[in-house]
Amino acid sequence: MAYKLDSTLHLDRREDDVFEGRTDQTYWNLIGPYGGWIATIMLKAVSQDAAAGFEPLIVSVDFLKAPQEGTIILRRWCDRAGRTASFWRVTLEMPDGTLCARAQITLAPHRKTLEFSGNPMPDVPGAADVEPFDGSLLPVKWARCYDTRIVKGAFGAQAADSHSLVWIHDADGRPLDHLSLMAITDSPLPRLFLATGKVSNISTISMTTYLHASASELDAIGSELLLVDCQSERAGGGFYDQHSKFYSPHGPLIATSHQMVWYDRAP
Repeated sequence: MAYKLDSTLHLDRREDDVFEGRTDQTYWNLIGPYGGWIATIMLKAVSQDAAAGFEPLIVSVDFLKAPQEGTIILRRWCDRAGRTASFWRVTLEMPDGTLCARAQITLAPHRKTLEFSGNPMPDVPGAADVEPFDGSLLPVKWARCYDTRIVKGAFGAQAADSHSLVWIHDADGRPLDHLSLMAITDSPLPRLFLATGKVSNISTISMTTYLHASASELDAIGSELLLVDCQSERAGGGFYDQHSKFYSPHGPLIATSHQMVWYDRAP
């Protein structure tokens, strides 16, 4: 089966470390590609040639400018490849050389070690007991790519704590892997929208995602829904942070994501 995400991530190799791709309206935001899609295609530029056993661990992206619709150029550099990790830099540019995004990506092999966590999965109703949210109600095309079920933090309901709990997976049933998980980690609604109950001008400046789960753990999840727990610590001075935790439906934390977001809403 051809899944939506994969159909938008095709890369043609122009040189050993230079690739050409295209933006896609399927994952469009208000003025450009969905940030999760940008991070995912940058991750693919590195992970598709990863050494055996090396899997995505950290993806940190700075969003400098929204790419226009059409051709994009991705360039990558490996700063170091060791036994326990490999460290990469990736840029995403327009054909005229305009820099739109830059990323630092770390790959590493997972090993059997002691496990512990201070973030147990919240106690919430199961995904099957929560009504799906109609993504077409949002003014962004990418929201229609996901089956979203809101436990807390309904769009349009003003809540000062801006906290949300949401079940989510790819609407076309694509099985989870590191690429689709990377895309999902940018899916929580902007905290400003929840705090005010209104859509306002915002722009993500930077997003860092930690991918805790191995490929085999993601394989076991398949196309089940993930639980997303998201909140902001502080908003002020034109910027707010956004912290998200992503849980397997079986309980373990599989990813965390941290963003800094620009906004211009007056007091």
